[in-house]
Amino acid sequence: MAGDEVDWESYLADFHTRRPGAVEAVLSQATAGDHTPYRWLARAISGPVRTVLDLACGSGAMSRELAAPDRTVIGIDISAAELKLAAERSPGPWIEGDIRRLPLRDGSVDAVTASLGLIVVPELDRVLAEVARVLRPGGVLAAIAPALRGIAPRDLRVLTRVTARLHTKPQFPGNVEVAGFKQALIRCGMRRVEDARQRYGFWVTSRADAETVMSALYLPETRWSRVESAIEHLEDRVRSRGPFELAIPMRRLVAIK
Repeated sequence: MAGDEVDWESYLADFHTRRPGAVEAVLSQATAGDHTPYRWLARAISGPVRTVLDLACGSGAMSRELAAPDRTVIGIDISAAELKLAAERSPGPWIEGDIRRLPLRDGSVDAVTASLGLIVVPELDRVLAEVARVLRPGGVLAAIAPALRGIAPRDLRVLTRVTARLHTKPQFPGNVEVAGFKQALIRCGMRRVEDARQRYGFWVTSRADAETVMSALYLPETRWSRVESAIEHLEDRVRSRGPFELAIPMRRLVAIK
């Protein structure tokens, strides 16, 4: 089955039902200096913002990061299992729904965040059109996604050894580099004001850490035996060389309506 033939709707529904919180478990422990990818994303949202919509909110990591007095953070996700976990950790509000059809009024939010939310569906234009619709004039969209360019050779060697054992790379329904983002924004009446990149590191100190990071990857065409091989490789590296940092390169995009 070719990558473009993956039934992403079924795969993602099953993935997040069986592994709620898996992505948060990695990104909440990945750091660059004093911050995680979630905090980096939150820093793009200014203090006066009162209403924020978090797309594909998962287990609610961004909602908790964005929490502030006199601010409402609304999380929306299509996975009931992720939302159940989110509700156990913070009060919400939470909405079970499709980010391609936002159940909110026009111009009803001050800001929209998306931690991987722009790449979990292939219809970027459709999602951005909905974002533009619900944002008030002057509202902000801030998103993060994995970055493919600008990876240091040392980091690339480690990642290449992992993908060699998987016989593939992690996949997403949408384009990881969010190709055509600037043009898509223009079509929706928004303009890009930032496109930045940051390297984060997830420390692998044990087999449990290796399992955590591998369990968070979208690998729709990969047999478990290959995932196990990658886990064992990371475990062996810890035994032979000690704990090491697995690079997680990220990209932050910010736009204004």
